Amino acid sequence: MIKQVLMNFNHPWLPTLGVLIFITLFVSMLVWINRRGSDPYYAKAENLPLEEGVRSER
Repeated sequence: MIKQVLMNFNHPWLPTLGVLIFITLFVSMLVWINRRGSDPYYAKAENLPLEEGVRSER
């Protein structure tokens, strides 16, 4: 069944589209992470595991 479906697959552009969408999302995330003004957010986030207690307990 799967062999027949793959043999008759007549959308050769579909895998290329999937790769292009993946690359676009990956590059977009790199740009989003390295944008200007994001340093304070990540500085705060990198210290969260080191803080003791839970914020709701304070």
